[in-house]
Amino acid sequence: MDRDEAQERVREVQRIMERTTLYTLLPGTPAVVGGLLALAGCAGSWFLLRSLDFKDMLGLSQGAQIGFCAMWVLIGIVAVTQEILWTRRAAKRQGISPTARPARFATLSLSPSLIVAVVLSIQFLLAHEPRYIVPVWIMCYGTGLYAAGLFSVRLPRVLGLAFIVTGAVGLLWFAEYGVVLAALSFGVLHLAFGAAILLKTRREPAV
Repeated sequence: MDRDEAQERVREVQRIMERTTLYTLLPGTPAVVGGLLALAGCAGSWFLLRSLDFKDMLGLSQGAQIGFCAMWVLIGIVAVTQEILWTRRAAKRQGISPTARPARFATLSLSPSLIVAVVLSIQFLLAHEPRYIVPVWIMCYGTGLYAAGLFSVRLPRVLGLAFIVTGAVGLLWFAEYGVVLAALSFGVLHLAFGAAILLKTRREPAV
């Protein structure tokens, strides 16, 4: 074996180890918790709006509108925070740095899509068209997941595609059912993803 071939094999082993590292840190429990939080948010939205259309928030009082937005912001903060804590816990237990190279790549891949979603959400609110915020968030989140999944195993990419398809179908034909779209995507899809990861982890212990 010459020197170039040996170096290439070392790099290949490193790539495999990095992918395995990220796989062992995939969010199983946090995804389930996040899905339940999303479903709780959808239930709260129905209670406040008495409608499945997020555009009906415009009919609420100013205080109720602020409370409605604050509820979803709080849900997002709690979901992200608990995912970070669970990931750090898993990394510490396995002796892996949560800031390892593939994890940084995944974060950088997801961030631009979320920034786009925030900017579009602000514009939709200013244009009094909150109906389209949910499908846009679903598609942007799915795009970020798919990009981040390029540094992981296949399952996150499948989840990303599922979000993209759900968001696109919702935007084109079912935008007035935002509460249902949010429940199906951020709720049900996250629950299914988390359950799949947990089952796979139990069958194949982390290396």
